[in-house]
Amino acid sequence: MTNRKINFKTIWQRAKIRPILLLFAFQGIAFSLLLFLPMGLMMNSLGDSFPFVENAEKIQSDGIKTNAILTGIKGIDNITINGNNPQILTYEFDNNGQKTESKFSVFEPEKTDNLKIGDLIPIKHLNKESMPTEFEQYSFSMDFMYYIAGVVFLIGLILCYFLYSRINKEISLYKTGRIMEGKIISISHNNGFTFSKFGSSMDVHYEYGNNVAKSRTNNFALTNNKSIGDSIKILVSQDGKSSCLYPELIAKTNGWKENYVA
Repeated sequence: MTNRKINFKTIWQRAKIRPILLLFAFQGIAFSLLLFLPMGLMMNSLGDSFPFVENAEKIQSDGIKTNAILTGIKGIDNITINGNNPQILTYEFDNNGQKTESKFSVFEPEKTDNLKIGDLIPIKHLNKESMPTEFEQYSFSMDFMYYIAGVVFLIGLILCYFLYSRINKEISLYKTGRIMEGKIISISHNNGFTFSKFGSSMDVHYEYGNNVAKSRTNNFALTNNKSIGDSIKILVSQDGKSSCLYPELIAKTNGWKENYVA
């Protein structure tokens, strides 16, 4: 069985003649990656801006109660919600005879506006972590943006799969297809993008044996001096169920050397 040589340029040429599918597949993946990168950097930057207690629920249920002295209140200036900034509370408490300092992020303006340095605040502590019991922990979340980026990325992958499945059939025919002769039924032109020639192609309908098929190409020279009813060179799969136009330019580029057997 023939196994012809194929290079990446050939694959790219087959993708180019499906510009809409190629564009949306590329945009879907590129958009999600471009969204993920700045979001990741932003979350990194914001993560360094305020403390976060990982085991808040366990501390609330199993933590040891005590009082702490408030030693600092600082706003997180790079986050503003309805004209208010989240606050970082700094406090000290006695932990088995050792003075321990902790920080906690909150966003409860109606409560923090009444706080002042030196106030006693109730806390719970467990395994070197602590949290005030009268405040909810503030955490900055952009999960919905990750969901959007993930959905767009998935759509891009699905479109890439559709594009691959179409190209793969043709590449398989290029590699192992039998050279035969078809008869042209119709020729229609696809203009591609309006302001460029990218994606310009033509669809050739032809028949071979008892089959009618369509193949797309951007090599317009294939149909030069040909009209409806003329014969045209095609490649047919080993089982005879699929086919495409014989790519004369690709054959020369890849150095295919074979005899044409109609």
